[in-house]
Amino acid sequence: MKFGCCVNMLPGAERLAGAAYASVLKELGYDYIELPMRRITGLEEKAFRQVKGTLEGLELPCRSCNDFMPAQFQLAGEETTPEGELEDYLTRAFARLERLKVPYAVFGSPWSRSCPEGFPRERAFDQIAAFLRRAGRLAGDHGVTVVIEHNNRWETNMLNHYTDAADMARAVDLPNVGALCDYYHLRWEGDDPEVLRKAGITPLHTHIARLEGRRYFTTMEGEEEMLPRYVRTLKELNYDGGVSIEAPVPSPEAWRGMAETNLRLLRRAFGEDRES
Repeated sequence: MKFGCCVNMLPGAERLAGAAYASVLKELGYDYIELPMRRITGLEEKAFRQVKGTLEGLELPCRSCNDFMPAQFQLAGEETTPEGELEDYLTRAFARLERLKVPYAVFGSPWSRSCPEGFPRERAFDQIAAFLRRAGRLAGDHGVTVVIEHNNRWETNMLNHYTDAADMARAVDLPNVGALCDYYHLRWEGDDPEVLRKAGITPLHTHIARLEGRRYFTTMEGEEEMLPRYVRTLKELNYDGGVSIEAPVPSPEAWRGMAETNLRLLRRAFGEDRES
């Protein structure tokens, strides 16, 4: 497994798209950083080159990007963002990911894919699928694979379960569009890790956080049963990809210690403790 950190929820993530956290992540032993695609795309060229140079200098790859697109974009309903505007954004975004050699882009964007009240959910599903086909083809031109994230019902009313993300990936039917499993959302919805097997699609990437308060793993209290079952299921599916912590922290000062403990505990939980 490779262990990484999503920086989009960290304090000051707007500064250089969160790349300011890269040096500490490298020092702590993280394998990669996960940057927000929306912020990466919005950087001026000079700032983007600075981010690229920082990561290259540290030899810390950006294995994936989350925070797929601006919140104002709307994909489902009677009034949706014009295709030209979406395509322009995606073309610029994937070109930047290609320059950073990012293999995965995480499609979460729960605000953009929510089905408006009274609008047929089947039509909303088809609209999202059509968008992902377009996004997948554009991403493929730049060597990027799109992974569909399931988000809990508090965030959106579409694609709430891992099985939903897998069904959407099958509907899109492109070789570079797959699914992501998020441990936090899995637990929020009360799903058993067995759903990964039932879905029929092995995730291409994963996010993780403690359920209570969406936190870093600074303790394993309450995780004695579910997390080992989750890890075991992933390994039985031959998953050997990225595991990104995605959670907020109270302050930049608190983050370093939390990130250090989080990495140590996750490596141990996944049976990849480098000290053993």
